[in-house]
Amino acid sequence: MTRLDTWQTRLNQYLLDNAKSDFSYGQFDCGIFAAGAIEALSGIDVAVDLRNKYSSRREAFRAIKELCGTATVEGIADYLAKKYDIPECPVLMAQRGDPVLIGSGVTSRLAIISMSGSEILATTNSGLMRYRLDQASRAWHI
Repeated sequence: MTRLDTWQTRLNQYLLDNAKSDFSYGQFDCGIFAAGAIEALSGIDVAVDLRNKYSSRREAFRAIKELCGTATVEGIADYLAKKYDIPECPVLMAQRGDPVLIGSGVTSRLAIISMSGSEILATTNSGLMRYRLDQASRAWHI
């Protein structure tokens, strides 16, 4: 997967458009947010098989399990990375817009590297929140 020439403008606009978006399963959750950033970078919607297919946490994990065989955020991240040829990279090598995994196990979630490249942006109930880079456990490079 490669970045579009206009990725910086597209990603910046995506972040501006969603800075205050309310968390909503299937529409604006951690995975849909990260997938939207990937689409801004590459033009490819990696969440096409999941977007608007669930409306609760339980339904989300059921949909994830149906798609990739395991009901974890890390599992769907690995599945989509393989399907769309998105290489994993060390967290400290991740670049602006790259998806990252925060945490592990049942509490893990997807986020992205911010436009500054020095922090992580993740979804919350009241819009996007910034986190320290050292909170990421894995990263993939677009």
